[in-house]
Amino acid sequence: MIVETRSSFILKLNARTAYFVISLIALICGAAIYPLFRGSDLLVWKVLPMPGFWEMLWIDWDKSNGFLSVLVYSAPDFLWLLSGICLLRAVWLLEQKTQNLYILGLYIIAAGYNAGQFLGIIPGTFCYIDLLTMMSVALTEGIIYRVFINKEIKT
Repeated sequence: MIVETRSSFILKLNARTAYFVISLIALICGAAIYPLFRGSDLLVWKVLPMPGFWEMLWIDWDKSNGFLSVLVYSAPDFLWLLSGICLLRAVWLLEQKTQNLYILGLYIIAAGYNAGQFLGIIPGTFCYIDLLTMMSVALTEGIIYRVFINKEIKT
């Protein structure tokens, strides 16, 4: 019979809570970029009516600024991917195989979304920077998980 120490239990609870909080923050930040930096020419407004307050929230920005372009156009994709990864890590923190399976599925969906844009099947503009930022955030999160979290949870 394995007895879990109090500090081990608290570490696992704190890691799970932290992953939930990071997931929520990434989701909110990814969604907030649209009303703050994107104009009224979004694809969603071709389907749904645009709310009257939308134009009041929008921040005019210099589109020649490379960093802001990456932030405005690529950040929602990698923030939503990060949100999904963190949510899956929080839910299946102690079940490594299940966690890996679902995260792999999330990677496939994200890559498929970009491939669909590239092939013209999914509406949107394909961008290598989107793909690069999504791969970078996934790799960084995976390294942080393996080096810091997974090692501590197993002890």
